[in-house]
Amino acid sequence: MKALAELIESPELAAACLRFIESGGHTTQSFGLGQVIGQVFALLYLSPRPLCLDEIADELGVSKASVSTTVRQLEGWSAVKHVWVKSDRRDFYEAETDFKAMLRRGVLETLRKKMDTAAVRLENVETTLADALEKAPPVGREETKVVAERLQRARQFHAKINGLLNNPLLDHLL
Repeated sequence: MKALAELIESPELAAACLRFIESGGHTTQSFGLGQVIGQVFALLYLSPRPLCLDEIADELGVSKASVSTTVRQLEGWSAVKHVWVKSDRRDFYEAETDFKAMLRRGVLETLRKKMDTAAVRLENVETTLADALEKAPPVGREETKVVAERLQRARQFHAKINGLLNNPLLDHLL
């Protein structure tokens, strides 16, 4: 807590900040994203000023390369932004503090793009499966039909999720 400790006089507040940063790491790890991404976001979220990559790495005890990769990922989700600091050539970052904006511009957009990619892949699999069904000998048709039915269920699930993500009401609520 070097950077935050310099800015926070109260040991109780510093301890609370440390617990928040640790909790951020545990939360993202539970989603399969790794601890560092949650810790970097939590640190930047609590920091009263933008931090550079070196400060983030020192604060969390991780490599600068790891922080750089993580910050790029968080930028892609609109969770952090690159900011300019007068008379300093290093790259500084601060967290997006508006969670609705982060969800709307970052997470939802990422999910929508991933769903579009999944749709294209499902179509490719359906085309391959249609060819297989046409060419399958009578013995193999039952197996192919089972796969086709399961693929159809996957397509229906995809359509439902895609419908939710592209529902104008979701954008309105956020």
